[in-house]
Amino acid sequence: MAPDRGRDWPARSGARDRPHRPDGLESAGRPAPGIRLSAPASVTSRYRFGDVLIDLDSREIHRDGDRVEVEAKVFDLIALLLDNRGRAVDKRELNAALWGDRPVTDAALSQQLRKARRALGDDGNAQRIIRTVHGRGLLWVAEVVEARPDATTNGALDDGAVTSPPAPAPAPSSRGLAGRAFALAAAGLLLVLAIAAWWPRDAADPPAPAVPRIAVLPLDDQSGEAALGWTRSGLMGLMSGLLEQGGRVDVVAARNVQAVDAAAAVPDPAQARRLRHSLGATHLVATRLRRVGPVYEFDLHLLVPGGTGRDAILHGDAPAPLAVEAVQRVRQWLSLDNPRAVAGRAGSPLLANPFLAQAHARGLDAQLRGDHAAARRYFEICLDQDPGLAWPRLGLAIAQGETGEFDASARNATQVAAAARELGDDELLVAALRQLGSIAFRRGDLDGAAVHVDAALEDLSPARPLALTELLVARASIDDERGDFSRSRAGFERALSLARETGNRRGEALVLVNLASLENGAGDAAAAGRLLRSGLEAAREAGDGSLEAVTLVNLAATEANLGHLPDAVTLFRQAHAGARRRGDIRTEALAATQLIRALAPFGRDAEIASLASRVSALAGETGNGYWQAELEWALAEAAAKRADTSASLAHLERARELYAEAGMTRNLAPVLAQIVEAATDAGDAARAHGAADAFRTIAAADPAAWNAWLPLLDAQLRKADGDPAGALAALAAHLDRVPGAQGPAAFASLFQLGRWQVAAGQTDDLLLREDWRPWLRSHPGAISLRISALRAAGRGDEADTEQARLGHLLDAADAASPPDPALPEP
Repeated sequence: MAPDRGRDWPARSGARDRPHRPDGLESAGRPAPGIRLSAPASVTSRYRFGDVLIDLDSREIHRDGDRVEVEAKVFDLIALLLDNRGRAVDKRELNAALWGDRPVTDAALSQQLRKARRALGDDGNAQRIIRTVHGRGLLWVAEVVEARPDATTNGALDDGAVTSPPAPAPAPSSRGLAGRAFALAAAGLLLVLAIAAWWPRDAADPPAPAVPRIAVLPLDDQSGEAALGWTRSGLMGLMSGLLEQGGRVDVVAARNVQAVDAAAAVPDPAQARRLRHSLGATHLVATRLRRVGPVYEFDLHLLVPGGTGRDAILHGDAPAPLAVEAVQRVRQWLSLDNPRAVAGRAGSPLLANPFLAQAHARGLDAQLRGDHAAARRYFEICLDQDPGLAWPRLGLAIAQGETGEFDASARNATQVAAAARELGDDELLVAALRQLGSIAFRRGDLDGAAVHVDAALEDLSPARPLALTELLVARASIDDERGDFSRSRAGFERALSLARETGNRRGEALVLVNLASLENGAGDAAAAGRLLRSGLEAAREAGDGSLEAVTLVNLAATEANLGHLPDAVTLFRQAHAGARRRGDIRTEALAATQLIRALAPFGRDAEIASLASRVSALAGETGNGYWQAELEWALAEAAAKRADTSASLAHLERARELYAEAGMTRNLAPVLAQIVEAATDAGDAARAHGAADAFRTIAAADPAAWNAWLPLLDAQLRKADGDPAGALAALAAHLDRVPGAQGPAAFASLFQLGRWQVAAGQTDDLLLREDWRPWLRSHPGAISLRISALRAAGRGDEADTEQARLGHLLDAADAASPPDPALPEP
């Protein structure tokens, strides 16, 4: 039984070097439920106007006899407006129908509106079919006729067509619903238009794979027993693992299902169709648990394309054995029996022992919720009963990796890999190799990580494209870290092609976010932002709330890299609030630490303290040293913004200690760079040189990643050694040699130079250097430096104007609405 692997392939931290990058293994969240839209029972579900025919039941649109492919949410919007023609549907009702309880902004709706108009042959200027009514919402204004069910797809109608009168025609709005998001969102327009030719269309069902691709949905627990709360996700994980272990089938990871499916219930045909498309699955397994007298009743439903399927009702004394029996029934229905299925000690004891099956399921439930400390306890219970159980041992290895026990995790994963080879269990071997690659990656051992991932790719069956997509992302991430950007890009593009071929919308979103990380690493934050907006739209269409939140974090970090701190703050807050609402503590911790960094220049000490307390509690409860290290690093930056050098150094040294203990050199290097800066400010030359020497050791092993920082460190050491004038001149000369340089090292160098120039009273360069231009829009630190330079130059009126602007900016940090990453209505 494969444990849900959580985030067993680590992503970048999202600190000063690059935003956090998801890897395809993020834990799942709970987005809004699916939308069921259909015509009223008293009328037909087919409508025609002009050359367009819309069938609400089959969810199809035809123009001039040709089918128009649209995304699911776009069709939902069209259907909602068509069903409500004659009245304006306001924004609140539209948002509730399309996104449920998830917070979205005007431009997200505007994106869907633009696509809907395009599908119908309309546009934002003409508004012949869908009209924007200022202050009221959206109104369907085209005259339609209701076609009988025998109307053909080329739009021909029988004589019984009924005319529906047109709605009133108010004056069109020139701005649609995009409102204030126009300026920010417009940056993504060119990229989305450029990729329109290859962007995948919304298919009715994913392409048929060589083997069944099954998604087990969360269990609908109707037992009324509070103690059975673990069954919703735990039995889903248990059944997914048993199906996967048996072979001859591709299984959608439980974490991915949990991210997409909000309601634990048997879906209706329309919902099942959307779920199959979102998950890239051909078959869905839905279950329900009830208590009937002294026994439990377990309803099992296998849903397949075309609306047919199989059903069974099982009875027993405990839920976990019923889930095991349900898996055996599904395998029989699909003729998946395999002589090696659940063979050997890796699986059979879990099938035969109800106690072990329940303990394992509870461990999987804890793992899916991100509570790796609890997961560890349940997996240890399984191993206490039988140390030879391979899947619980792998679950323990993953839990240990998540809580920073990398040596123990590697030992257990190695033991599992050996057992898998002995048993000939390819699924188990791939999972174990993946975990070993994760540990090596976190320790900065890129060669070791590549060896393990390459071995997993070699052993992975071609019939498992979902897992293959994620492994390709992991391999390309390693190449990115190595600085082999052309190979990395080729790997991501191969993963993207595979995701498209298999109808894996989540996989597409995952690759786009990683391609954005590639651009961020190259210093092109604008390109990264455009890719992230496309990735965010794909994540939303896939219904993956967790990936959506992580993408928001990345987009926020990119906005921060561009100097757009108020935008970054609001995006971080949106991601943080969504993660807390879903109980996704991993993304919550990530977003909180990044939000601390973004809030620091605004002086929001109370909010920073509250966030820090929460992250520290989460890190303590779960035993996660990585989260604590990230928090210490963020608090160091907040202390530096308060000019509290002593506190900043203390936090940095603690972060350095935690990263070093974990062997995470990729995070250790930027922390060392900041120690050099803080020690220089404190006049501690010995500490500055020691940190610089440690940094150079890391840079020597990975020059492509870190050599750009060396001119800044050299200048800081020169100042620490008593030559501030020489340090200032050297850093200015370095920036003169690379005008317009992008990336974290260039930005850090620019701000360091500005601070030194203000302190030395040499502010003319600061006022003239073009590199400051993008930062002066909304970065409090950059504006503060400019104010000091203006006053030093005797330009008091300009300084007062900038001071007033800075005051408004600081006040707006709490009130600003988040910029929506979707595109506005043109």
